[in-house]
Amino acid sequence: MIVLAIVAALLTSPLLKLNDGPIPLAKAFELKKAMGAVAFGSEVDATIARLRDRAETTGRCATADETAVAAELELVRRTNDPTAFNASRTAADAALARRQELRTQYLSGAQVSGPYGLVGKMVARANAEPKPRLAALYRRMAEDQFSRIDSATLKPFFGPGIHTAWEKGLDEGALAYVEATIESEWCAIDVANAAWLKADVKAHGWYKVSVYGAEADTAAWSIAQHARHDLAFQEDVLAMLESLWQIGETKGENYAALYDQTAQRRGRPGRFGVDGACTAPGVWTPAALEDKKTTDAWRAKAGMASLAEFIATRSKACGS
Repeated sequence: MIVLAIVAALLTSPLLKLNDGPIPLAKAFELKKAMGAVAFGSEVDATIARLRDRAETTGRCATADETAVAAELELVRRTNDPTAFNASRTAADAALARRQELRTQYLSGAQVSGPYGLVGKMVARANAEPKPRLAALYRRMAEDQFSRIDSATLKPFFGPGIHTAWEKGLDEGALAYVEATIESEWCAIDVANAAWLKADVKAHGWYKVSVYGAEADTAAWSIAQHARHDLAFQEDVLAMLESLWQIGETKGENYAALYDQTAQRRGRPGRFGVDGACTAPGVWTPAALEDKKTTDAWRAKAGMASLAEFIATRSKACGS
């Protein structure tokens, strides 16, 4: 119980930091030794999951101190002693500094290298766009994509080369530290973008393809899809898209993804087979469906590949 209280304190007390607060770094390694690496790792997962769940359900993002604790916990679990910890953190912090330089350059309109192509494209569109509404949308999309392209969740789909040279040479612990730090960016971006889009579409309506183009429609949908903290807003967007997707004024695949996402959040089966999870190495399984017999018909109507093809593609990302 004492162990659980200590870990809980790391999460609930924003002034506590792993390396210089009431729980010194040496003490953290003592705790890891006393618990055992597996139990300590499980407690780290639970701590970070609570931060993530809080952000997704309430929009209350991790503070800077909570983010630091989460990142350092990830590093403690992957290193053997304070010396190794400090070496990995130094390398990770240097990598994050290089990444921040890239952020500044790319969002200012500098030439973009892979895999940040969409970031550069959105910045260019924003800079060239005379309409303030569209310019703001594209700039927000650029910021959103810069953070998300660095997510570990994308690596299984695009391979370890997805990141640029800023992370080259980092060990497993440093990468985990970096990724925990990057993930904390999402919440603040998602909350701000959702608030902006909510006011924007209330005043001007949806970004119809015939009026604003497919890129604007998809950028707005992406912001709505990431607003997991505001399910009511997502459902409002879904209602807007209901009358648009079947007449080509919004992308059918986008409507399908938002339909299944909101259904799952409400505890209902999906319709299109978009949501699911890895259930075994090399096996991705869709979440519960309204009617498996009609899923492919719905998918075809939305311009999507068959469910079998989709499962085969997603399964490739399910590692060992």
